Amino acid sequence: MKQIKLSSMAVALAGVFMLSAGHSAMADSTEDLVNALVAKGVLTYEEAAPLMKDHDSERAAQEKASKSGGKIKIAEFIDNATLYGDIRVRAEYRDGSGPGTTAGTDVDENRSRDRYKLVFGIKTTAGDFYTDLALAMGAGGRSDNATFGKTTYNDKEAVFIKRAMVGWNATDWLTLEAGRMANPLYTTSMVWDGDLTFEGLTEKAKFKAGSADVFLTASQVQYLGDKKSFPQLPHGGTTSVTNELLAFQGGARFPITDNVSAKAALTYATFTHDSNKSSGIFKPGIDTSTAAGVASVGVNDLNTIEIPAEINFMAANNIGFRVFGDYVNNLSGNDRADAACKAQASACGKGSDDTAWLLGVGLGSAKDLKTFESNKMAKGDWNAKIWYQDVGVYSVDPNAVDSDFMDSRVNMKGVVFKAQYNVRDNVAVNFAAGHATRKNDSLGTAGAGDLALNLKDFDLYQLDLTYSF
Repeated sequence: MKQIKLSSMAVALAGVFMLSAGHSAMADSTEDLVNALVAKGVLTYEEAAPLMKDHDSERAAQEKASKSGGKIKIAEFIDNATLYGDIRVRAEYRDGSGPGTTAGTDVDENRSRDRYKLVFGIKTTAGDFYTDLALAMGAGGRSDNATFGKTTYNDKEAVFIKRAMVGWNATDWLTLEAGRMANPLYTTSMVWDGDLTFEGLTEKAKFKAGSADVFLTASQVQYLGDKKSFPQLPHGGTTSVTNELLAFQGGARFPITDNVSAKAALTYATFTHDSNKSSGIFKPGIDTSTAAGVASVGVNDLNTIEIPAEINFMAANNIGFRVFGDYVNNLSGNDRADAACKAQASACGKGSDDTAWLLGVGLGSAKDLKTFESNKMAKGDWNAKIWYQDVGVYSVDPNAVDSDFMDSRVNMKGVVFKAQYNVRDNVAVNFAAGHATRKNDSLGTAGAGDLALNLKDFDLYQLDLTYSF
């Protein structure tokens, strides 16, 4: 009998360990089995106790792991930490034409390159505080890309700080952020490149007004600066005053019906210390110059009003449609043109175009209106959009406009098409194409683009594969 009991115990132990190693949903079955073996005399209470103790400990650990939901624990005072990012591979072709070194002749320039991009970040929350830290490649503010074979074979790429922000949910309607943060404004790429970040302070308020979701944003952003002063020093010194961008936006989302919504905002942006700019006075260059201008990135005399807007609606078969646009007027456009004339005589009398506008349409698949509005896409989803934009030479900051489809230039007009298909929830294929021409033929296409020419026309094609995590 002794031998039979030992064999039974061995079988029972094996069964218990196998069940204990299974999913937490089998916990009750394990407990029932041990109790049944005790009731039939196969195990004594003394023999069953250690098994139940081990089982209870493992179940507690499983429940704790289940409740954590895969959250990363950094410290006891951190409530939650989330890793995120994406890897993108791109094939790109740029082509443009402009004045050559021989008077009266134009030359062509094209650039074909394969590129890749990495963004890796972590977000944390601790009570009513939160952070966003992200690393990315690309030293330029308007591009996170690196080019294949850029220097020596298999050279390592540098990684830079893309965001380093601390936020505070001061109340249920007011949020404060400080550091290097994502662009907090509702805007378009005609005015702000999507890779650009803000460095400084931002205050954001959100609340309900009837059925509308109202948002108010104010940003005080450092722009080319290091505040320092040398007053009354015997050895002298050069005083430098930080130039800052101040932006104020108010807007709202309006639910018109269950399947139709509208969103619009009014933004005012200005630069401080206008007359003390280290980047100099904006000079757009002229139509026959071989380059875009010797000082085509100055931000003097920029006080802009921007009005971005969109209407979204869902049709049958989960297809969403969007009409969107943006309008900008530089209230100091005439002053900007006059300053350019004084600094560059060849720019005199050639217009003071101080407006920019964009109008486009889009469509795509989505399960509901809010998903379509947020551009959240799952496996099998697709979207496409096309727009036309017209950017006056004195209308917006040439340092902030999109670096792709107008080659980081102002005084350009043209059309852009983009399409995306999601192979998986986190894997997307994108195709984009754009064509642009010079708007004011008397002045240059000012800015700091990838092509060296003072562009008369420009074409861009991109094919992307993006893996998000």
